[in-house]
Amino acid sequence: MSSSVGGRTWKNLTREDAAEIKERLLMQGGVEEEVKSPSEEWRVKLSDSTFTFYKNGTLYSTPSRSQDRNVLDMWSYIDSRSPRFIIPSRDLLIGLDETGKGEIIGHVVLAGVIFPKDLFDELSDIVSTADTKRRHDFKYWDEIFRRIDGLMKHGFRYEVQTISPEEVDEYNLNKIMDVTYQRILSKFTRDADMRSCRVVLDDYGVGSTLGRYLNFLRNQGAEVIVENKADERYLEVKVASLVSKRIREEIIERINENPDFQIDGLSVGSGNPNDMQTIKWLGKWYESGRDWPWFIRRSYETVRRIEGKPERSKQIPPIKEELLSEEFLEEFNKGRLSIRSLAIICPHCGSINKSVTFAIYEDDGRKISGIKCPKCKKLIENAGITLRYYCGYVVPDTNVVIRGVISKDLESSRFFEGFTIILPNVVRKEADNRKGKQELGKLAELSSMGRIRLESPGKVEEIPENMPSVARDEKIVDIALQYNAILITSDQGIRAYASSKGVFHIYI
Repeated sequence: MSSSVGGRTWKNLTREDAAEIKERLLMQGGVEEEVKSPSEEWRVKLSDSTFTFYKNGTLYSTPSRSQDRNVLDMWSYIDSRSPRFIIPSRDLLIGLDETGKGEIIGHVVLAGVIFPKDLFDELSDIVSTADTKRRHDFKYWDEIFRRIDGLMKHGFRYEVQTISPEEVDEYNLNKIMDVTYQRILSKFTRDADMRSCRVVLDDYGVGSTLGRYLNFLRNQGAEVIVENKADERYLEVKVASLVSKRIREEIIERINENPDFQIDGLSVGSGNPNDMQTIKWLGKWYESGRDWPWFIRRSYETVRRIEGKPERSKQIPPIKEELLSEEFLEEFNKGRLSIRSLAIICPHCGSINKSVTFAIYEDDGRKISGIKCPKCKKLIENAGITLRYYCGYVVPDTNVVIRGVISKDLESSRFFEGFTIILPNVVRKEADNRKGKQELGKLAELSSMGRIRLESPGKVEEIPENMPSVARDEKIVDIALQYNAILITSDQGIRAYASSKGVFHIYI
């Protein structure tokens, strides 16, 4: 157990348990100290760790920098009296949690984890010292995450999705979270026997969309638990919370390191409304007369107060299920993502489209991107946000990468904001030129700030020189099928092949 991670916390202890723990501490040579606040019941110092019992039933032990055996034994004793997490009731444990909802900057990060119960004790040891309710820097979370990530070879998996600051500003998040969590769950459950699964999520106000799917999982035999502060009782939710915090803190660190977002040598800080550095940065930036950067949540009270503007109401997100084909929704609601069943229904002419056209237009001087119906040529409003949260993955072909379509979009119109971009090895090989490298570099930078996520399956070395175009097209489309991702193409050959395979695609 690493001493640099932190102390230990136990919750919901009875007074009887606390009294016996205190007695054992004193027997081990602990010294009782004077309490320091009205919320404390007692304090005992043992070696270099102070054990504090609070009137609300929480016991906290400060870190033992020396890793004194007496302290570690005491921790084990307390664990034996009060197990930190609910023991596994099924063979597979799935947890969901998010972070960042109350911050002024950056994304809301949603995470899901799945692992076999055989990893329960090891994961419990790793996360037992982590305090997810207090502010820590990226290094703190990364140290914990690296230990968790080391269990990937033993069956641990995780999925992460983000909600952009712009959408946090505009919309009530519950609907977005419903659809996003359902998509994460679908990736976990499609190959699992539901009778072997325990699914737990922190209750953020689960809506009817996710509620229906959770009932479907229950009917399939899964144990489904939705409760407040689930991370305090269920290890799988605690681990999901840690994963989401690590991802978000990495984004915040990249923002702070970027000189474009510093003013008078001051970086933005943590983004917490109580962080004085963040408040000072907001004031300086506003006084400079510059537009707020993309990561600022302009609807939040702190920002509105600086601007002298009233509170801003939020809308229901325009995620339009009616734009999606009936077959796709039926599959989705059964926990199966299928790019072959995906089609967009044009609200203007009623056509059902497996292929749509990417379009950029201006609205009040601002560039907007979207997709058009190939039949009536009209813009299909809200298709972008609907596809992002119901599908979420795109595979660009080489021409799309070399033309810089995605990075240019994210500079202004932001259709691809929040998507996971899959870059097959054949695309990376073909993009090994000046323009291609430039775009791949931009995508990597955008990914580091959380605006997109990147995945790069396969090794470039596996692709032979002078690969025939037909074989290239097949590999790109096969990756789209493997990931159930939307194909983005400006190549007529790939477009034709995708159509023959029933793969939904956007033509640039």
